[in-house]
Amino acid sequence: MAPDSRRRRWTAPAVAVAALVGLGLTGPAVAHAASPLTVLAAPKPTEKELRKQLDDLNTQAEILTEKFNKARVDLDRAQRAEAAAARISADLEAKVAPARRQLAALAAANYMSGGPDVLFGSGGADGLSDTAYLAQNQATVVASVQAEIDKANKAKLAAEQRTAQVAQAKKQVENARTTARNKIAEVQKQLDKLTTTHVKDPHTGLSATVTGSGLPARMARKALTKIGRPYVWGAAGPSTFDCSGLVVWAYAQVGKPGLPHYTGDLFELGTKVSRGSLQSGDLVYFGSNLHHMGIYLGGGKFLHAPSTGDVVKISELSDRSDFAGANRIG
Repeated sequence: MAPDSRRRRWTAPAVAVAALVGLGLTGPAVAHAASPLTVLAAPKPTEKELRKQLDDLNTQAEILTEKFNKARVDLDRAQRAEAAAARISADLEAKVAPARRQLAALAAANYMSGGPDVLFGSGGADGLSDTAYLAQNQATVVASVQAEIDKANKAKLAAEQRTAQVAQAKKQVENARTTARNKIAEVQKQLDKLTTTHVKDPHTGLSATVTGSGLPARMARKALTKIGRPYVWGAAGPSTFDCSGLVVWAYAQVGKPGLPHYTGDLFELGTKVSRGSLQSGDLVYFGSNLHHMGIYLGGGKFLHAPSTGDVVKISELSDRSDFAGANRIG
């Protein structure tokens, strides 16, 4: 029995090692399995994806804005209904107040006289005294008006509850709209960062940065591709330009053709913008008669086709003393 026992004790480790080898779990393999995994960073969204997000969020914000407008109208109606119910209740209380006071006075007089005997005599109907008859009439008036008061108070309570419900709904919609706007701002920030263009004018040595993803900023980027092209009066591209012709050509390249080739008409379009609120792609105008214009880039720089003998170039806005206004055509 002893030899068999020793053989079993020596063969068990060998079987165990063989099993580990067969499973691929020997020392080096186990160490390899325990090595940390490499986590790949999520890919950044593309411009197309960000624009889709922005469109969806803007649609959501528009829906929420209309819900907010409806809640605001509903709240106004509920508040007016509550105020009307309160006025009715107050008017009825005022109507019954004299009868209440008279009843109180009669009750006090009866108490001071020492008992109910003063209410009985030969003066009133059914053997009641004049005082008792008067008290009965006043009590009837109070009871009649009280029914109206109860009805008015019930309506007032319902109006108050409706006002509270609508106010809560308005608050919820307003919070949702704020959240949507914050998301829009965040996506717009990502989109602007993704669509930032730096350019240097070899002719003037000035550098500018165009930011934004909207139509005006895209138009400005197209116009920048024409730096160095000569000024020709009345020209609107693709090789020569005058000041408004450069704008008309650049807008046509980004899907907005047909703009008027005249500074005065261009100035009447879009939205007016103050000098302190200029963004990439806004149009800037000069002279009391708007005889010249350019495209604002950012950082106080603008792009323009100046005059005969010159070329499309970047200039400092501060160099112009005849700034007349700006607008944004989206």
